Amino acid sequence: MSGVDELRTAVGMQLAALCAEGGVLRTDSADSTKSRYRINDPARSKFHRQLFSDYLDRHEGPKEEGSAIISAGVPGAGKSTMLGRYVDGLSEYRLLDADIVKVPLIERALADGIYDDLLSRRLDDGYPIAPMELAALVHRESADLIDIIRRDCLGRRGNVIIEGTLSWPGQVEVIYDELAAAGYSEIRVLGVEVERETAHRQALSRWWEGRRAWCAGEDALGGRFTPPYAIDDGYSSGAVSLCARHALGILDRARGGDVDAVEVKILSPAGLGRYDVVRAGVYPESLDS
Repeated sequence: MSGVDELRTAVGMQLAALCAEGGVLRTDSADSTKSRYRINDPARSKFHRQLFSDYLDRHEGPKEEGSAIISAGVPGAGKSTMLGRYVDGLSEYRLLDADIVKVPLIERALADGIYDDLLSRRLDDGYPIAPMELAALVHRESADLIDIIRRDCLGRRGNVIIEGTLSWPGQVEVIYDELAAAGYSEIRVLGVEVERETAHRQALSRWWEGRRAWCAGEDALGGRFTPPYAIDDGYSSGAVSLCARHALGILDRARGGDVDAVEVKILSPAGLGRYDVVRAGVYPESLDS
């Protein structure tokens, strides 16, 4: 292991400890933005409205065809890369991703100075905690906000990509029911399946690249750190990840639901930007996969 690799591992372990139970960066910390800002605070509500407007302005407007894509896979699996390479006409969809919402939440926290103490802590590479390494503290608020944004967008029946992991049971069924109630006619679930070690390595590499850019003054916020448990929670002793199993579970809901066509594909990276289909299913079953 090189000196750079050892340093990355050491700093990553420091942040992982801060994100673990009892750590100041855990998602349910009293320092989370959901706890630090008062519920129904007029200034916070105004900020949320502006954030909502800015989020919608990111896209000129998707086609109103009632088509939805749901991503699945553990953090670090490469879902965003897969969508960019595998989905044709990506610009015709509005991306709904809580990680996008995290950025303005972090930026507002910086402006308000509520994390100045945390941002002064130096890690083993000699630099302080970077802003996006506080992402766990805005996790719950970003999830609440993307839920609101998603429901508004579904009411317009525009094409959407719902970026997520599907790591917890029942999540895909909840999203299916929302899409069915909004009158969507087509759902595609695209999952990325990688080995646990690969997901850890890719998440660590993505974060470290962003941190080094921030340390060099080339990035204002740095890389978003993914706690190891967030990846491990997506695996069990089965042959496929929990994310893939939950993704395939949408077919059971489809058989008694109101969406015309549902397709699930679990993909595995095959190199050079290609993907192999390792699991698949459709509803109705007579459709071509």
